[in-house]
Amino acid sequence: MTYQPASGTMRAAKAPRRPLAYRLHSLFGLKLSLLLAFVCLTGTIAAISHEIEWLLFPEVRATAAEQPVSWGTMWEAARQHRPEGWLRSIGPYDRSDVDYFAKDAIMRLPDGREVTVLIDPGTGAVTGEQLGTPFHAFMRGLHYYLFTPGDWGFYLVTSLGFVLLASLVTGLIVYKRFWGGLFKRPRTERGSRTLLGDLHRLFALWALPFTALIALTSIWYFAERTGVAWELEVPTTASPLRQQPSGAEVDDWVRTAVAAMPGIHVTGVSIPWSDGDPVVVQGEWRAWLVRERTNAAYLDPATGKLIGLRVAHRMGAGERIVHTADPLHFGNFAGLAGKLLWFVFGLMLTALAISGAMIHGKRLWGADAGSLGGAWRRSLGSALIPSLLLTVAVPGWYFLNGWQTAGMTLMEPAGTIASDAGSIPLLRSTEDSTTWCAKPESRSSGAVFTLSDGAKVDAVFDAGLYCVEVPHGRSVVALVMT
Repeated sequence: MTYQPASGTMRAAKAPRRPLAYRLHSLFGLKLSLLLAFVCLTGTIAAISHEIEWLLFPEVRATAAEQPVSWGTMWEAARQHRPEGWLRSIGPYDRSDVDYFAKDAIMRLPDGREVTVLIDPGTGAVTGEQLGTPFHAFMRGLHYYLFTPGDWGFYLVTSLGFVLLASLVTGLIVYKRFWGGLFKRPRTERGSRTLLGDLHRLFALWALPFTALIALTSIWYFAERTGVAWELEVPTTASPLRQQPSGAEVDDWVRTAVAAMPGIHVTGVSIPWSDGDPVVVQGEWRAWLVRERTNAAYLDPATGKLIGLRVAHRMGAGERIVHTADPLHFGNFAGLAGKLLWFVFGLMLTALAISGAMIHGKRLWGADAGSLGGAWRRSLGSALIPSLLLTVAVPGWYFLNGWQTAGMTLMEPAGTIASDAGSIPLLRSTEDSTTWCAKPESRSSGAVFTLSDGAKVDAVFDAGLYCVEVPHGRSVVALVMT
C-alpha cells in the first residue's frame, strides 16, 4: 500500500517558492491579524462615537441657534444642576464643534464619581447627564490601550503601526504596476478564495493613503510615549483656586482670551486641576488641522490676568506635528463628512486584516482548512488564545467590573470631623480606606489634618475636597483651616 500525503501537504509541497517580499507580506500581521482587526475596528467606531451617541442618547442633542448663550451661562446651569459637585471644565472635547451637539460640563461629585452634565448651547438648558465614562471615552480607551493595566497595552496597540507600514511596503513590492488594479472588477465566478483575494487587493489599493496615514501616526504615538517630546510647555504659575468660579468670572476669562486672540472661536474652558495650574480657555484660531485644544489662553484664576498663550500658527514643525497627529488619525478635521470617510476606510482596513489571514490559510492548507473562518483560525495558530484574551476577555472583565468608574477614587461617608469651623462631613476611600477627605465650607487656602496618633499632616486640595493619605490603622480626628 502506497502512502498518500494529505491534500494540504501535497499542495504545500508543490507550491513554488515565493519572493521574499511576498513571504514577508504574508507574515506581517498574520499572527496578529485578530488583534490588528480589533484595534482597527475599535478605532473606526471611535472615529464616529460622538455621532453614535447623538443617535442613541437624546440628551446629547442640542438646539441649533444663530447666537448661542455665553460660556458663563452654561457654567451656571451646570452648577445649579449639580450644586454638590466640583465643576472642572466645559467644552466639546474632541467632538466636532457643531451646534447640534450639547456641551460637556465635566464635574466631580463628593463621592468620587465623575458626571458629565450636558447643556444645550442654544438655550443654556441642561438636557441630561452621563454618569461615569461616556461611550465615546470608552471606545477611545478600548482602542488606545485595550483596558490593560499599565502602559504596555498602549505600546502594543501603537506598535501595530510598524506592522501596517511593513505590510503596505511589501504589498506594493509584490503587486507590480499596482495602479492598474484600482478599477479592476472582483471576479465572482471563480470561488470564494479568488473573490476574497481580489477584494483584498482592491481594498488595499483604495485605502493606501489612509493606511499610510494611520501607520505613521501610530508610530508617532509610540515614539511620543517612549520619550520624544516636541511639545513645548507654556511657562505659567497661577494662584491656587479654592472655590468654584461664578458664571460672570467665566465670561470675564473668555473675554480676556478673545482680546488676546482676536477672532478665536472658543471651544472650552477649564479650571486648574492642581495648585499652580492656570485657567485654560481654548479654541480654534488661524490654523487648520490641529486638535481642538491647541490654541489656548492661560489665565490666573485669582486675578483673571493673562499669564500665557499657546498659538498653533506660530509653532515650529516638530511641535505642530504633535497637535496634528490626532485630527489625521481620527479624521475629525473636516466635520461629519470627514468622519464618515474615515469610517469607511477604517472598515476597509479591518477587512484587510481579516481577509489577509484567510487567504494565507487557504493557500497553505486548501481544502484542509475548511471554511474561510477555519482558514483564519488555522493561520492564527498559537496566537488565537492570547488574541482572544486581549480582544474579548480583558475588555469584557473591565466592562463588567465598573468601567464607568474606572480610574476614580470612590468615597463613602465616614462620620464627621471636628474643625475650627465646627463639625464637617468626613469621607473615606472605598478601595483601600487610606484616603480621607473633608469638604469644609470655608474659603481658606489650606488645611491641616490631625491623625489619631497626634501627627499633623498638610491636606491636598482636590476638586473641592481637602484630602490626606493616612497609614493603615490610623484615622483623622481633627481639621484646622489655614
